[in-house]
Amino acid sequence: MFNAALQRISTRTFRKEALSHEQIDLIARLIKDQSEQKGPFDHSVDFTYYLNKERYRQGKKIGTYGLIKNPPLFIGGSCQNEFETLVDYGYLMEYLILNLTKEGFDTCWLGGTFRRKQFKRKLADNEVVPAITPVGHRAPNRSLIDRSMRTTAQSSRRLDMDQLFKRYDGSSLSFTEDNIILQCLSLVRRAPSASNKQPWRVYIDETCVHLYLKRTPKYPAIKLGYDIQALDIGIAICHFIVGLNHNEIDYQVAKAENPKEFPLEEYVISIRLSK
Repeated sequence: MFNAALQRISTRTFRKEALSHEQIDLIARLIKDQSEQKGPFDHSVDFTYYLNKERYRQGKKIGTYGLIKNPPLFIGGSCQNEFETLVDYGYLMEYLILNLTKEGFDTCWLGGTFRRKQFKRKLADNEVVPAITPVGHRAPNRSLIDRSMRTTAQSSRRLDMDQLFKRYDGSSLSFTEDNIILQCLSLVRRAPSASNKQPWRVYIDETCVHLYLKRTPKYPAIKLGYDIQALDIGIAICHFIVGLNHNEIDYQVAKAENPKEFPLEEYVISIRLSK
């Protein structure tokens, strides 16, 4: 999972080939396993997949405004339109995406560029489909739209470590230390986010890591009907926990009773580390 988080990149142009029955069965098993898991706020998501009608007669048409080329299938789910539930959706879907990456599949987070009603027409009260992902294998060459999207989002660029991570008193960390926690934070820095805004901020004290959300002003420009940057925080938490698991560090996830306040940042959750 650690290597998958390092290696995964967004794929918008897929090979023109169908997935085998064995590959589809593997994807279905990964979805079933992940649907039984819970996020940091104790919510689960009933993920499902649909074959692409352009490739399979029994499939479903899901429009992506021309941004995704030749996808064999799509994975997604729905949840209540509340902040903590959306955080869990981001966490659980990213964990599923990393498992797919580990098995050799390529993916791409789609939050605002797909037709939601085509994925799930009937929703319960206050229920949303926050994001989906195409799944398949990357084509040798990206489409023009794919290259343009990656350049616009500056997907390969990341904010500096000292902009994202600090000590809990607000002072700077030393990033020259050979520190396992800093290694886990470097994995957070590589996490995907909507338009590559990287809205997470992390503060570290002796035994705890505290995650905050620094919202991007006036983002997104188009109203989506849900908090897309809540997904980003869930993805960041997922990457940090993947790093902890990789290094066999025990932890507990909980909300602090009296978290510190930082200007223009919202406290989200804390991860207490075992010594």
